[in-house]
Amino acid sequence: MLKNDRGPIRVLGFARYEKRHDAAPVDVVAAALRWQEEFLAQQDGIAFHAFFGNLRGGFADLILARDDAAFAEMTSRYAEAESARKFVDLLDRESIRLCKSTILKDPLSLPDGFSCVEFGTFRIPAGRATTAQTVKDASDHIEATYLRGSDNTREHFVGLINDETYCEVVFGRSLAETRRTCLGYLDNPDCQKLLTLFDPESVDLDFWYLLA
Repeated sequence: MLKNDRGPIRVLGFARYEKRHDAAPVDVVAAALRWQEEFLAQQDGIAFHAFFGNLRGGFADLILARDDAAFAEMTSRYAEAESARKFVDLLDRESIRLCKSTILKDPLSLPDGFSCVEFGTFRIPAGRATTAQTVKDASDHIEATYLRGSDNTREHFVGLINDETYCEVVFGRSLAETRRTCLGYLDNPDCQKLLTLFDPESVDLDFWYLLA
């Protein structure tokens, strides 16, 4: 895991993918760690990186950057890095899904003491007038009420991917506790304001455990 104090954090990058069928999982983990140490750690605007796996054998990267310019600078240098090329060579390129979002929380603390992350995306129904501030307010309400007494939750925020699509991110102490907390949204009245904003059919959600 990479953590650097780069000042206020504005941007989240999250990539999900599968390994090549002939690549060993241990080689993917080792290559991800090398990429983290040799490339990402040298990028001035990158404050945080963690590499995750899920229970279906998939992998994911989560990056927190100072701003859009820092994230774009990192992306522009990606192809030049030997460690990045060797890492990507182990992946099924057609499976890669990348999204970038603007973090709707200020200040955001770099997470600590976590072993997993919940990452989910959702869309606002077409024709519904909903602002990013409305989504942020609903998320803040969940944090101030439902999540307030959780000793599992280490950090929580929502992000704006585009005009219709948002993401929610929760760093948790354990995958089992984080999953239970997330499923608890459905029955908790303090979570209904957020849940009623988006199309339930659009939800794309998974839980990831820390690998590097």
